[in-house]
Amino acid sequence: MGLVLTGGGARAAYQAGVLQFISDYVPEARFSVMVGVSAGAINAAHLAGHPGSYRVATSRLVENWRSLRSSDIYEMESTMSLFRSIVMRNLRGNGTEDHALRGLRAFADTLPLRGYLNETLATEDGRLTGISRRLTAGSLRAVAIVTTSYTTGQTITWVQGDRYAVWERPNRVGINTELTVDHIMASTSLPFLFPAIRIGEGWYGDGGIRLAAPLAPAIHLGADRILAISTRYTRSRSEADEPVVSGYPPASQIFGILTNAVFLDALDDDAVILERINRLLEEIPRAEWNGLRPIRLLLLRPSVDLGKLSREYEWSLPSTIEIFSRFMGTRETRSPDWLSMLLFEHDYVSRLIDIGYEDARAQHGRIEAFFAADQVP
Repeated sequence: MGLVLTGGGARAAYQAGVLQFISDYVPEARFSVMVGVSAGAINAAHLAGHPGSYRVATSRLVENWRSLRSSDIYEMESTMSLFRSIVMRNLRGNGTEDHALRGLRAFADTLPLRGYLNETLATEDGRLTGISRRLTAGSLRAVAIVTTSYTTGQTITWVQGDRYAVWERPNRVGINTELTVDHIMASTSLPFLFPAIRIGEGWYGDGGIRLAAPLAPAIHLGADRILAISTRYTRSRSEADEPVVSGYPPASQIFGILTNAVFLDALDDDAVILERINRLLEEIPRAEWNGLRPIRLLLLRPSVDLGKLSREYEWSLPSTIEIFSRFMGTRETRSPDWLSMLLFEHDYVSRLIDIGYEDARAQHGRIEAFFAADQVP
């Protein structure tokens, strides 16, 4: 059984709500293979490394999310001070070249996130020792964290689980390793917003940047059934046709479309391809499958637009982020997807957890059938 958790920044709190419902009402649920991409890597690492039962692990995950604040993830005060000083120097006419700005690696400092991960995950010197213990005990088969190499442009999936071979594709590579906090930091490093992370001799960022096949790592690792939890709301045709901005689109609107296309849309495309392969295998003899196998997929997603919902909670942003969001023009669009990725604040996060829980409740029948033993392909 595989679990695939994709990204979406703060929207990954939605996944915690879904997982909590499953632990409450489907006690037989177990995941032997876990894959985390971007913010989903935090959730996957927590579940994979927690020493308690699945129900205890998900309850603790929800508690962590509900106690979270933006200050636990990133800090922007120094960056905003730098921008203010550069603007003032340019207004005075003596800021024609600013070496500090050219040397700026990201808008935010994610040192708080590193501390948060070390505190909430089972780690020793940055190593995710909780995962190692569960692998040794046999209660877990493999864990994968997906990153993007800024050095080579490839999608690199870091896998811990020594029974599994690595895989190589032109732009997708699997590497066996011992997972660390650095791998999670890299997978969650949103381009431009968060700094890249050095692992070995390379620099790595968000795992969703060019991940065309989010389900592939779980399949490579032997999963025949996959539960995937997306943070992307699927709009109806009428919703899709409705403009969310008047006049020239602000930076936040453009950036929001880019982040959705890069980080969230690939899961939907991959799911469609998987279902087509399943139907094809039903039509041909098993002897002609050529190494392919049917994969049962359950894809769960929000019933509401989590990006639009973030507008109701913009007031809870730290002052430095609020200034930055105004600069990006979030108030000029009715769907500030960009804002929702950075809104790690209690009220918004708690709302997402509750929505995830209720969405899973509404899909209780499908979830229960998916985990039933007689549903194995």
